[in-house]
Amino acid sequence: MGVGRAGLKESGLPDLLVIALPHPCTASFLFTDNYFKAGSVIYSEAIAKRTTKVSALVINSGNANCGTGEEGIKHAKMMAQHVADNLDIPINEVLVFSTGVIGKPLPIEKVLEAIDKATERLEPLDLKTASETIATTDSFPKFDFVRKGSLETFGFAKGAGMIAPSMATMLAFVFTNADVDYETLRSIHKEVADRTFNSITVDGCESTNDSFGLIALGDVVADEEDVFNEVFKVSESLAKSIVKDGEGATRVIKVTVKRATLEMKAREIAKAVASSLLVKTAVYGRDPNWGRILAAAGSTEFPIDPFSVKVYLGNHLLYDGKPHPKAEKFAKKYMEENEEIEIVIDLGEGKCSWTYYSSDIGYEYIKINSEYRT
Repeated sequence: MGVGRAGLKESGLPDLLVIALPHPCTASFLFTDNYFKAGSVIYSEAIAKRTTKVSALVINSGNANCGTGEEGIKHAKMMAQHVADNLDIPINEVLVFSTGVIGKPLPIEKVLEAIDKATERLEPLDLKTASETIATTDSFPKFDFVRKGSLETFGFAKGAGMIAPSMATMLAFVFTNADVDYETLRSIHKEVADRTFNSITVDGCESTNDSFGLIALGDVVADEEDVFNEVFKVSESLAKSIVKDGEGATRVIKVTVKRATLEMKAREIAKAVASSLLVKTAVYGRDPNWGRILAAAGSTEFPIDPFSVKVYLGNHLLYDGKPHPKAEKFAKKYMEENEEIEIVIDLGEGKCSWTYYSSDIGYEYIKINSEYRT
């Protein structure tokens, strides 16, 4: 990897990252569903549809390269071409990613100069440095590494605000040293994304630049189930880190809906509760307001039975067809003493479950985002 400075961050910190892979590697990429896509997303999504191999990634932070018309796509291609020329690899094996402020033209000459610096001196991948380089409003770097025997899985990410399902709003890159064919990797990628980056929310705002890459380095033969489990571990860790770093957040909220008749039902109810501003502000105020939880749970197209549903905060049963007022003081203490608050909604009707991660929301979120461009 190599880092460079294009002057995209007011801090003057490194804002450009190039990752050169040891050889063309099998890779799968998922991008935002937002129709207002950044130029880098439009460019890289088109490339990813035509190839299953990648040799390099180039990522800039501080400028989203979004909302700048055809020039944005042109600039993304210029970045890919410059990396390809410097590393002597095909341009269609280079993917481009951007994150930052929308609507500002990318100072492409400075970016190309930064690419020169980044590719002049390549070093082994440092996950912490990689995460710091691509960060925007992040308050801490997001990375993880796990090992099971000879199987190694690792990754890094960025994200703190503008986080909502559709891969939240973030950039994330996960690597496995397993030898995996493209179809298997793609299947693992989609399922992991649904259970992790597509199951987190901070503010309900979907981004223009979301991207999640899964790259197989192909060094070891491994069991497919092991590959899935290890990729899931790293991805879940990164996703939870993004929620924990939610702008102004003081608590992580884990919402689990269990014993639903359909997986889709469990997912939609968990999403509704995790996305509820009333639930999120109640958690911020350490208020065990189970009424807000049930109101959100009952707001989807899927019916719930108000006389059989149960709501827990941690291990504290607050409602099971009737309220339990005495449990509320213990639930409040639980909320005050723990950084991760678990909400469990037991529908008591089937075997399906789903978990969403969210964060509380308070005054600091408004301050950060009201001053984002000022």
